[in-house]
Amino acid sequence: MKPNASKHNPSPEYLRGLIERAGLSQREAARRIGITDRSLRYYLSEDAASWKPAPYVVQFAIEHL
Repeated sequence: MKPNASKHNPSPEYLRGLIERAGLSQREAARRIGITDRSLRYYLSEDAASWKPAPYVVQFAIEHL
């Protein structure tokens, strides 16, 4: 699979689903893709005040777990 930023979907629901399908905890997913737990929590947050859209590179890495 080649990176294709036109498929960028930073929604927390999409990213959470990818992590669940991989059978990993959020902490383990963060460790495997090389980001902090805190950063991943921001990307997966349901709270609009603390949510930050995940960069495409994070989405791509999670898709390959």
